[in-house]
Amino acid sequence: MADSTVPLDKLRTIPLLRGFSDEQLHSLSELFVPVEAGQLFDVHDTAESLYLLLDGEVTLYQGEREMFTLHPPALLGELGAFAGLRRNSRAEATAGATVLSIERVALQDFFATHAELGLHYEKNLLYIAAEKIDRDQTRLEDMRENLVRTQKAMKQMREYLLESEDTAVSAHLHDMLDGLIQRNRRVNYRVSPPSALAANLRLDDKRAAQVVQISRTHLSFTCSGTTPEAGARMSGVLSLSGPEIPVSGKVLRTKGDRIDLELDLLLDDYAATLEGYLTRVQLLDFLA
Repeated sequence: MADSTVPLDKLRTIPLLRGFSDEQLHSLSELFVPVEAGQLFDVHDTAESLYLLLDGEVTLYQGEREMFTLHPPALLGELGAFAGLRRNSRAEATAGATVLSIERVALQDFFATHAELGLHYEKNLLYIAAEKIDRDQTRLEDMRENLVRTQKAMKQMREYLLESEDTAVSAHLHDMLDGLIQRNRRVNYRVSPPSALAANLRLDDKRAAQVVQISRTHLSFTCSGTTPEAGARMSGVLSLSGPEIPVSGKVLRTKGDRIDLELDLLLDDYAATLEGYLTRVQLLDFLA
């Protein structure tokens, strides 16, 4: 660092560094270098550094929506930097903020020569990630319960409309409720294939496509070449990190190189293969 090492009392408050000795914290602090305030990173940037906020504020945005405002001391971007992931938010430091960073390569080189420290760091990182998954599961369960209650209430309202005298708005309300009920059915839930369980599509015209979202009834993928119009038919072979099944369907919409496909009904064996893949992907988000 240009001025001095990071104050150890501030590093001790950071969960990722808990359990580190003063000597270990001092060694790690020497890797930090000052960076200019302003935009630290943007959405889709490859994470090359982690950042330490010592003074001022850093605000995280998704699009134009402000998500969080961080106050010192705070470490940010550590998981993405350690794994080389792409950023899912934009970070901006206020004018006059004191922000330091460690490049991912420098951190990896340091841990290569300090194996015990690297193991301790990875253990803390894994613990933090596990805690996050646990909190996410609690929030998701709350959302599921709310969705179930909402579904039941909408079904009751739909039945009430069917049993009541028709009015000028009855048919319209019934169709709206029915559409929402069908859309919220569990069968329509989509997942994004992770890199560990990537899914790909070989189209009948020999083009290769990358699957970005998949459910029991829908498939979204990106590919180069001519973009089909809504309503067009497409077919190919879906590779699910090993098993392969033939699929076909109707194009619902396109946006850029992304195509959303409504799948035709699958044969039982193929449906079971897809169900098994979806379960494997969902299990990656489940903390037993």
